[in-house]
Amino acid sequence: MNIIQRNFFRLIKCGVYGTAEELEPMSIHKWQKLYQMGQLHNVNPFVYQGLLKCKDQFTLKLQPQQWQQWELAHFQQMQDADEEELLRPYKLTNPLLNRQLQAILDDEQSDINTRRMLIQIIRIARHILNWGLPLRLLIDLGVNLRDNTEKVDYETLGDWLTSLRFTQMAQLEGALLIELFGFKPEDIPFAGGDVDKKANIVARELAEYTNSHQDFFFSQSPDSIFVHASGGNALISHIRRSARYMRFIPSEALTNFFASFAHSLTHIEE
Repeated sequence: MNIIQRNFFRLIKCGVYGTAEELEPMSIHKWQKLYQMGQLHNVNPFVYQGLLKCKDQFTLKLQPQQWQQWELAHFQQMQDADEEELLRPYKLTNPLLNRQLQAILDDEQSDINTRRMLIQIIRIARHILNWGLPLRLLIDLGVNLRDNTEKVDYETLGDWLTSLRFTQMAQLEGALLIELFGFKPEDIPFAGGDVDKKANIVARELAEYTNSHQDFFFSQSPDSIFVHASGGNALISHIRRSARYMRFIPSEALTNFFASFAHSLTHIEE
């Protein structure tokens, strides 16, 4: 990671998890790049909290207009999902696994906090498959682990992850919390094991901070019978991403790609 990314994660850890962090000195231009990075990942309110806690550090040099920019970011409305929104019907692309997931979500006798953490893990996995690392969702998972871990039935959660074949992806998400936000293995009961090496794959993807979503679709020109791919780079990127995470979540990665491929065909004119 470069200096911008290192300070970026330090500010998130300080602002969200209350750790003590020492910032490295940066130019005004690099601080603006850090702001753009936070805007890209929808986490600037968290970064701003870290800035406030580090504002007396000698290395933190921001111009008055930059502080104003961060203050505006702080007051942007946070899209905090409540329990009902988080537990609304959620689908997987693998039909067999989706039936199992719906049975879990429909079971009102099971613990709601455990179901909530399951949905968080699945949402992160689905986002990784389709768009890249969801930093905001990963931060929310870390906050849930910190604030509500005693309310979760991890034995049941582990059984659900096994039946849905999400165990390896859950371990990857846990490893990312360790790699990026300084969590300890004992802070992530659903992960277990030494999986830090797996985190490097996604961590490098995040380090490029190019988490932009490009749709790919197929179109047909009026004077041609041939179908052409639009957004070729996005299509190739989607293929590579599906292949990259096949080892972590093979059952969903394959069906997710074909589901996205089929969805893209809807752009073809009849």
